Amino acid sequence: MFRSAFIRERIHFAWLFGLFLLLTTTVLLSASADITRVREAPLWERSLPSTSCPWSDSDTYCHRASPVLADITGDGNLEIIVATNRGHVQAYRYDGKLLWSTDIAPAFGMKRDTQKTASSPAVADIDADGYMEIVMGAGTVKRNICTQGGVIALEHDGSVKKGWPFLTKDGDIPPAGCRETVFATPALGDLDKDGDLEIVFGAFDKRFYALDHNGRLLPGFPPDSYHFLRFGWDNLIGRLGDTMWSSPALADLDGDGYLDIVTGADEGDYDGRFVPVMGSWSCPYRSPNTQGYCGGSVYAFDRFGQLIPGFPRYLYEIIQSTPALLDVDEDGRSEIFVGAGDYYYLNSPDKPKYGFRLFGLDRNGRDLPGWEGGKKVGGVVISSPAIGDIDGDNAPEIVFMAGDDRLYAFDLNGQRVPGFPMTPRIYTGLVLDSNTVGSTAILADYTGDGKMEIFVRHAWETNIIDGTGTQLTKTSSSDSKPAYITLGSLWNSPAVGDLDRDGRLELVSQNSELTVWTLPASSGLADWPMLKRDAARTGAVVPDIRVEPDTMHMVHESGKKTSYTTWLNLTSFAGTFDWALSTNVSGVISFPRESGRVNGTRMVSALLTIDGDLPPGIHKIGRIDLTISRDGAVHEVVRIPVSVTVFKDLNQSFLPALP
Repeated sequence: MFRSAFIRERIHFAWLFGLFLLLTTTVLLSASADITRVREAPLWERSLPSTSCPWSDSDTYCHRASPVLADITGDGNLEIIVATNRGHVQAYRYDGKLLWSTDIAPAFGMKRDTQKTASSPAVADIDADGYMEIVMGAGTVKRNICTQGGVIALEHDGSVKKGWPFLTKDGDIPPAGCRETVFATPALGDLDKDGDLEIVFGAFDKRFYALDHNGRLLPGFPPDSYHFLRFGWDNLIGRLGDTMWSSPALADLDGDGYLDIVTGADEGDYDGRFVPVMGSWSCPYRSPNTQGYCGGSVYAFDRFGQLIPGFPRYLYEIIQSTPALLDVDEDGRSEIFVGAGDYYYLNSPDKPKYGFRLFGLDRNGRDLPGWEGGKKVGGVVISSPAIGDIDGDNAPEIVFMAGDDRLYAFDLNGQRVPGFPMTPRIYTGLVLDSNTVGSTAILADYTGDGKMEIFVRHAWETNIIDGTGTQLTKTSSSDSKPAYITLGSLWNSPAVGDLDRDGRLELVSQNSELTVWTLPASSGLADWPMLKRDAARTGAVVPDIRVEPDTMHMVHESGKKTSYTTWLNLTSFAGTFDWALSTNVSGVISFPRESGRVNGTRMVSALLTIDGDLPPGIHKIGRIDLTISRDGAVHEVVRIPVSVTVFKDLNQSFLPALP
């Protein structure tokens, strides 16, 4: 509400910093005798439609949108969809073949090659027609350019979907006559459980939108600011008090079975200097705009645009980070992990460090146990957290980069993971920026041991770090480790996925080139494979599928050879999954059917043949591996231990217990 004039200053600072980073990159790359000798050879590489950056006509490496992987052709392989700084959206096949290229500028009423994109594409079947659509925001973050901001939906073949784009309002950010930018990456989800998906996002026009698959506003959206509910200020009807850089996440917060929406915002709160009736809120630093107004907020809405009780939660810094959601205590209600922002740190004369932390909030906006006041770190957290099991303890960790260029990892109780924080380094041993708005760490099994490794964008590289904080990629040009280097700076997040269904992951990086590497030791597993976790950009870890039981225990009589049939119950909560069974004890465990598909609940049988030579006692005979796949990519592998208790004589063992 009070920072529109200052948004341009923040954007201007970002571009000046980008100039410094890109110039540094250019110098360092030029100094390298032979980058192709140092870097890991890509599987393939393609040039993308690009335009010049503000600081140089010859430099085009300023792409903010992150790639997304999804099967848009229905052939079972993952395609790569990218959006470039020239306003083009392209889809590539797993082998590098260009499927289509769409310049979205004409759809917004603009000349060709004049649209800008900072939002990343989201992909899902939004209209339930059996084909995927691509949805993304549009508009510039450059202060002196006029673009028509909004959100566009493309069909799976790249054509503009009927009824789109949706245009935002022309707010108070110059130049006049220009619809405001959607920097946020939309999230796609079935809010009302009617079978098709809704599209939610915030914009620089200070409005939070929810649209149906035809691009029409849902009832209750855009919602009013909480300050309108408190003070009745008419200018806050149908909009918040400030802009939104943060992208929304979707999960059930209140346990009613419907998806709720969580997003960060720049809207702050007021203290008694501005609103005399205010109570406990107090601005602890000098505001660069209006004294008595400061901070930012985490908003949470239900499907009707109504505030979830306890929200918004006001914090002492704007929220540019995108929330990551997880049901920590498995009660059917998700909790929230989110970083902050850098506005007051950059613009207040007091340089407050309230944004130097990651917050853990419950479903009512209160601090989680162990997360009181947020976890303080050494720099601002404008990047977004990722969630996955990096240490193999079967419990997820929260992973993120901070402005001190260090990588942090905390467990769910707010305790630091041993080995962290650590400082990623590029192949020359230097440390450069790797913390930007709209970026996140990626979590995938790079080494094939079932644990997640951490992939972080770092200048023009992707660094890989294991769960102990050890970097697995080059930290000097002479070591033998791999280096995943692109030919220019990266401003976004990589993505990983098994593009060609060979059981191994590929690593995808995007700037003015689209670069793909094979990761030969990987297992195909990824807990957080791309920005906001999945192609629909939900930003949430939800129980997609349940497997029961989680262990198998059989009773057997010594001296006999017996076969037992046991059952696994598979329940899908999120559409169709493919399953496949395998075991490490062939001959003892076999399957009447080794693979299939589940949509709802399915019972799967396994046959256990126990040899009579087993002596009395408890025997751990091995395990069953259940591989769950979706859209041609491995979703997860469930390992089910199998044990047998052997009695010498079942009748003597159990007869005394009978009535």
